[in-house]
Amino acid sequence: MLVSEWTVLGWVYLLVPLACWAAVVRTRTVGAAVFGVLAGLATVLVGLEREWFFTRATAEVEAGYPFAAGLVVLAGVLGERRLHGPRPDTGAVNPVGGAAVAICAHALVGTAIAFLYQLVAYDAFFPSLAEVPLPPGLTIEHATGTKGGCGSNYCSRTLTIGSTTGLPADQVEARLRAALAADGWTPGRSGALVHPHGWLVDRRVSEVFVSGRTVELSGSELVNAQP
Repeated sequence: MLVSEWTVLGWVYLLVPLACWAAVVRTRTVGAAVFGVLAGLATVLVGLEREWFFTRATAEVEAGYPFAAGLVVLAGVLGERRLHGPRPDTGAVNPVGGAAVAICAHALVGTAIAFLYQLVAYDAFFPSLAEVPLPPGLTIEHATGTKGGCGSNYCSRTLTIGSTTGLPADQVEARLRAALAADGWTPGRSGALVHPHGWLVDRRVSEVFVSGRTVELSGSELVNAQP
């Protein structure tokens, strides 16, 4: 993730929409509703970083966060205006204008993140274990982790798949291959099955080589995963 290390800039990126809404909110009811939605969007980013859940659209979530949050803030401002009329002119600096500038700048950062993904998110990587769809009855008994295992164009980890019902190795492989096919994995080079690691923004590719109960899970550049 490009916003994976929660430095000061990472937290700023996360909290800008909430700060903007705090600057323009006028009512408790609408304020609480909009704050709840914004907090939910921010939690999604934190959840991706903490690996609370898995999605292949991580890059899209990171880049799209400012746009989604900006629309929520705009909806809140318009909702309050509809309920309570235009904001009173106090002669001071209009907080809505300042918030609009911050939201637009935030959206530009999201656009830059999407652009940077196109430039740098083609390096080899360790795919998450969550990329392997395990049908009921199959479990990961052992994984080599992320230490070592990187070549010039890929990083790989080895998994040992077990069966809670005592299936032999050939049936474990057959069930796993069926689950991979149902999840959208397609034939790639040298007998591998491949799946885009991301979607529109991050186009790297995950690969699996399945042999009995052993799975080699690799993360490669798109060009290196073709048949």
